[in-house]
Amino acid sequence: MSDNEILYSITILLIVLIITTLFFSKSYCIINSIVFCLYAFPLYYSLLFNGNGGSSVIWWFYLIILISAQTLLVLIYLIYRMIKK
Repeated sequence: MSDNEILYSITILLIVLIITTLFFSKSYCIINSIVFCLYAFPLYYSLLFNGNGGSSVIWWFYLIILISAQTLLVLIYLIYRMIKK
């Protein structure tokens, strides 16, 4: 599995988790979607089109860190809401 496939897998997992939060809180889903779009689009663009001279590793690293952190936060929120229900 290549590095980009790992990144794409984590991104798809985050999108599925954000859609799942829609069942619990519409505002939380919208806020997470906006935050995701604000950092993901520029970083993915830089990764795919501005990756000259090895700088794509930096964009890949930033994406992995930010997407993993947001995935962890959304997952904690979902677990909390499921336990609370």
